[in-house]
Amino acid sequence: MDVIAGTGFGIEVNSQKDLNDPFVRDAAGLVEEIFTQKGLFMSLAKTAPFLIPFIRFLVTNFFQPRGWKSFGENLHRIIEDRKLEGNMNLLLSCEVTQSPEKDQMNVLSEVEVVAEAMILLTAGHEMTANTLQYLTFALALHPQVQEKVVREINQQLGDETPTYEGVSKLKYLDCVIQETLRMYPSVNSTNRMASEEVTIKGITIPKGAGVLIPIANVMKDPEYFPEPDKFIPERFSEDNINPISFLAFGYGPRLCIGMRLALLQMKIAMVHVLRRVKFIKTNDLQEILKIKPGSLFNLPDQVIAISGEMRDTANIA
Repeated sequence: MDVIAGTGFGIEVNSQKDLNDPFVRDAAGLVEEIFTQKGLFMSLAKTAPFLIPFIRFLVTNFFQPRGWKSFGENLHRIIEDRKLEGNMNLLLSCEVTQSPEKDQMNVLSEVEVVAEAMILLTAGHEMTANTLQYLTFALALHPQVQEKVVREINQQLGDETPTYEGVSKLKYLDCVIQETLRMYPSVNSTNRMASEEVTIKGITIPKGAGVLIPIANVMKDPEYFPEPDKFIPERFSEDNINPISFLAFGYGPRLCIGMRLALLQMKIAMVHVLRRVKFIKTNDLQEILKIKPGSLFNLPDQVIAISGEMRDTANIA
């Protein structure tokens, strides 16, 4: 959360030590409410876009929990502070206007900025943390993969502090993270709106139609990923990868804006942890995870309990 607060909102927090910080408190409440209360509304909006006005009315007037309101008020204060500073650093320095009627398509209303900020928080913090959970599970389940990652870290970085340039050399770790995201994507699907009429394999999609893209199904299709239920990081090597079929971050001009930051966070975290700790499979660890039903994001339906032991750091090159 500290990283996303600094990069996305331009504020410094210490979520490990100061749980009563207004941003940390409200952000944690918002994320919990998204997972427990808003999943149904968001899933319904994705599958039936024509209901969005009705859903917006219900949420605004009857189902607006405290976390949403508090976090929104916090963001409004941040926006006002940016205005007083003479610039708008929030969300790529977007120009903000109070008017819902915008003369230019590239001008966001303050309400839209707050909405995007909420997405930035959930995608940039909670979904990254969730992927790290699945990543440690996969490494504990596949010790040979884990040790290959450790060897790569030792060979490429030694005992250097991980930097952007340094972790960019960790190609096998890239493959491991991508294979984890393939098997356990953060969301099962995404949606887009057709900007023009198009016919694909005899099926005409009219302009303005909503298109649901089944991310999880595509990434477990044996046509693109042979033996899809097996954890094989090598399928994402430069010689084997089929980039169009990997949809964990979307694809095209609307690719996830936080993809590089999320990957950087995960790689740096893994370098620090794997240098010191070896993940070990416990006897009661289930190899096939069940996903929590009705969840907006792909959260495990059970506790992922793994063991660990300290590594001999003297062996690090």
